Amino acid sequence: MKLRFRTKLSYGIGGLADNALFTLIETFLLFFLTTVVGIKPATAGLILALGCIWEAICGPISGFLSDNIETRFGKRKPFLMAAAIPAAVVTALLFTAIEMPYTLKVLYYGLMTILFWWCFAIFFVPYMTWGSELTEDYHERTVLRSYAYVFNQLGKGLGTVMPTILVAALMGIGFTLAASWSAVGITVGTASCAALLICALTIKESDVPGFVKDPNKPKVLTFHNIRKMFSSYGTIIKLRPIRYLIGGSLIYLVANTVFLSDMVYYYTYNMALSAVEISGITLFMTVFGIAMTPFVAKLAEKTDKKAAFVGGLVASGSILVVARFAGIETILGACIVSAVFSVGNTCYWQLMPSMIYDVCEAEELASGKQRSGEVISLQALSESLSAAIGVQLLGIILQQAGFADAAVVQPASALTWISNSYCLIPGLCMLAVALILTRYPINRRTYPRILEGVEKRRRGEPVDLNDYKDIF
Repeated sequence: MKLRFRTKLSYGIGGLADNALFTLIETFLLFFLTTVVGIKPATAGLILALGCIWEAICGPISGFLSDNIETRFGKRKPFLMAAAIPAAVVTALLFTAIEMPYTLKVLYYGLMTILFWWCFAIFFVPYMTWGSELTEDYHERTVLRSYAYVFNQLGKGLGTVMPTILVAALMGIGFTLAASWSAVGITVGTASCAALLICALTIKESDVPGFVKDPNKPKVLTFHNIRKMFSSYGTIIKLRPIRYLIGGSLIYLVANTVFLSDMVYYYTYNMALSAVEISGITLFMTVFGIAMTPFVAKLAEKTDKKAAFVGGLVASGSILVVARFAGIETILGACIVSAVFSVGNTCYWQLMPSMIYDVCEAEELASGKQRSGEVISLQALSESLSAAIGVQLLGIILQQAGFADAAVVQPASALTWISNSYCLIPGLCMLAVALILTRYPINRRTYPRILEGVEKRRRGEPVDLNDYKDIF
């Protein structure tokens, strides 16, 4: 069940793409639309929310298709290859500021946002699901996700640190603000495209040598099958471990979206920091997250994924709440908050996918079917919905608090709610997730029993689910 270093590295490289694209949108798209393009905050939040909802629809379909197709490249790899170039093109177009009447602006950026999330959905669920198939070893899955998390953090640096540095540098040599942001879209899109292609083309374990397509195989993408897929979610979500993970994921990612999207506003308006100073803080957050990776992996190995996850979120959430009332006024304070957030963020992105992989076997044990793509797409669905909720929530908060997109100095009410969105809301969400996950039933003791039951099912032997009441 152990993987070669080359395989883990190649899989990890793919993680650069999903986090570079994800964090670029979460951190800068709302800011770009409100301050560069000139769209009102609530409307911009709605654009982002609609895009996330579209991804929530497309993600499960990608997962379902990748469960059911057969190619000489396996089930998951073709989706990464298909999405790579379109994702790069759409990202560049999304961050291109175009002068047109206000209504057309809203329509254009709404369309580009939907296309962006469509491209994202094509590769994200198959990529995540691929990791569950490369190994079924409980700890090796955490190791695999550690490689992915390191590149996730590099992608995060590309999506959060690089943009302000590049914009400042290009404007310093005469580029316009709009042209500078267009360069950001091109750079992130190109790097993500390269990462997806490297990941897809260098992993050979899932290839099927001598594959011959069955001409009598029924079509997969039919209305009946898609309807059946969505209806099956009702069955999958009834499983106790899935309910806890999906619920926790939904709440955590609201916190993640609010924090990342609000961070630029807080540093710009509450602290009046320069682009270089903002980049320095986000770079520190990225480096700190990478540095935390081996510690989280070791802690999960010594204790358990669940224990490490809950402990990290309790620590991060508690300190963020305290920080809101203590006040963050210096760059050192901002770096401390970034480090605290990174602890919880590392625990989530490193351990949650590994825990989702374990749930795939639990679902197979319960249903007798291998539906990894559907299980993981359900978790991706929660990510999309939470991102939609997070950006719409922040957009409404900013507008109701009196945020003025053209003002250099914001009113006191806007500054107060920018501050609440920076620390208080994410901190409370993290504490809520930690409380929910205390009841999650899969751990290093119960997982071997699940795997044993799955192996029995695969051999055609009867399995009594009453023996697994503590899990289901």
